[in-house]
Amino acid sequence: MALAIAACLIELPSTGADLHLLPAGPFRAVDGRPTDAPHWQLPPERAAALSAQIASRKTARVIDYEHQTLHAERNGQPAPAAGWFHRVEWRADGLHAADVEWTARAQAAIAAREYRYLSPVFTYHPGSGEIVDLLHAALTNTPALDDLSAVAARLHLDALSMNDDLLERLRYLFNLPTLAT
Repeated sequence: MALAIAACLIELPSTGADLHLLPAGPFRAVDGRPTDAPHWQLPPERAAALSAQIASRKTARVIDYEHQTLHAERNGQPAPAAGWFHRVEWRADGLHAADVEWTARAQAAIAAREYRYLSPVFTYHPGSGEIVDLLHAALTNTPALDDLSAVAARLHLDALSMNDDLLERLRYLFNLPTLAT
């Protein structure tokens, strides 16, 4: 059976650790997608299977920047990670990535509101729109889904020691002189 791929977007505040990836019930993107099915959907029983499938893998799912994972082969640019997740959970409002681990760069970009949205990338069956797999997600700035609750990136700056690397990053982030303490 043929599969199609979709990428959709969700707003990102900068606090919290779970990401609302997909809504419960049938949904469509604001741009009219999907065009090969009446809507997308992730029935709870398929969500349970997807959750088990993701949990069984040793490799975490990546959250990249601007869907570069999809474009790297074609444009030759690197596809750095913004974050990672190993687990998804089905809740009353849909599918959530749990315990997301953000990179320092992504934490800073989210806190500075340089990135505000998350775009999940999933495969689905044309015709029925049933979601088959969640491939990865991306930080981006153009939402395609309007019906998801807010999602978040927990900042762990208070848990980090004030080492030279952190101090250098903070100087850069706040545009401070190189000798600022």
